[in-house]
Amino acid sequence: MELLIPGLILVALMAYVSTRIKRSAARAFEAESFTGDGFTLNKPDGFLHLSEENSEHPFEAYSKEFGTGDAGNIRAAHAVVMVGESDFNEVAMAERSRLSEIDESGAFELGEAHCMLLKGELVNNGRPYLASAKIMQKDGRTLTLRIEVLKERADDFARKIDDMLLSFNPN
Repeated sequence: MELLIPGLILVALMAYVSTRIKRSAARAFEAESFTGDGFTLNKPDGFLHLSEENSEHPFEAYSKEFGTGDAGNIRAAHAVVMVGESDFNEVAMAERSRLSEIDESGAFELGEAHCMLLKGELVNNGRPYLASAKIMQKDGRTLTLRIEVLKERADDFARKIDDMLLSFNPN
């Protein structure tokens, strides 16, 4: 009997802590706006933004969902922003060389930035992916948003990817 009350208190405390942890984890996957060094973008619901301590890039995020079957232990989607001093055309050529069956928007202006949108397919670690890249050059800096999604899950992520590409803008 003397162990019943401390046991109930311990169980109640564990339930409380568990609920708080679950709520905190769920909030990490909520949609949010992100402002980085020279860019802004909207991270869609279902993606987790890695902190700068855990990534070499100013923005990196991966999906909560995984692939299916043999790809069940691989994140379904991954997004990364790369910033450099490279020439816009060199970056565009490098992105094109990674992709097959390329769909290219051609160059366009977005405010003061020179931009290009590329979409295509690639194979990474033996798995087929659909990849998208938005390249922007402003003030001598080239920013690239690269998003890769397992081909088998591409339809599930199409809207989120398009929204992220559209929201990626210079600031």
